[in-house]
Amino acid sequence: MDVRDLRAGDVLLFSPEKGSWISKAITWLTDAPVSHAAMTYQIATKIIEETPPAVRVAEATLRFVDRTISVMRFNKPVDSFAPVMNIATGYLNKQEPYAMSNLYLIGMLLIYKKFTPSDPVQRVTLKILKKLTAKIISAINEHQFPNKMPMVCSQFVFECYQEAGRNYHLTIKGGNLAASNKRTNLLFHAYNHQYPDIDLLHNSENHASDEELAKELYTQLSSEQLLASGAISSDILNAIHEFAKALHAVANNTSYQLADSKKGIAILEAQSSLFVTPGDLLQHCPELDHIGDIKIK
Repeated sequence: MDVRDLRAGDVLLFSPEKGSWISKAITWLTDAPVSHAAMTYQIATKIIEETPPAVRVAEATLRFVDRTISVMRFNKPVDSFAPVMNIATGYLNKQEPYAMSNLYLIGMLLIYKKFTPSDPVQRVTLKILKKLTAKIISAINEHQFPNKMPMVCSQFVFECYQEAGRNYHLTIKGGNLAASNKRTNLLFHAYNHQYPDIDLLHNSENHASDEELAKELYTQLSSEQLLASGAISSDILNAIHEFAKALHAVANNTSYQLADSKKGIAILEAQSSLFVTPGDLLQHCPELDHIGDIKIK
């Protein structure tokens, strides 16, 4: 398939970026061969995507190099994709929904995935959540999040379709994070945890880069049994509350100190059933057909 064959509104799913541990970790956690999502914008050679620091338009031929792009096309009859493009343009013009970091997708996957992480995986998860929380608090202090939750790349594409109207709605059937196993996720454990609500972030400084943290996570995920002792540390549950507290501050346009971790947990719980991964758009969305792949060397 060639770039010139693309149409406005085509959903574009990227294979893992070469040398990127973040991409590898995303594919492992979603059990899918894709790690990023974008959408054809207006003309075949332009794409629109949620990528740090905000929604942007890019040249397809430049972004596709050294990646395999799975092209998914909406299979319901519609007059045009102007409504979807208009929603995407609105996000673009407002620089919303304020992408933060590709590490954010990993953090959300770790919270939502139904598995019991081993002790080494819990330790690196703790580092990731604390770094994400610190980033969100920094963004709040710099007034970068006016009442808008951070949104991952695949959620951005999904929302452009959802907000375009009923005729464009996408559905996810048996998504990546909806595994029908008996395990619970970390969010469930955090919900039942008594958070001390004290300042635990003062000793959370971590100078590791996002890629270094993703490499550590991927290494442990690949080498360890996921079900260890079955015990979830109080440190990681406290870290989830801190993360949730920061998200509650974002959602209510308030300071971290005035936010409520339990209300943040409720936000995460409400969002969990709506959370969409790149793998979901590839494997679990009946309104999207895989019409071909694009490979540019």
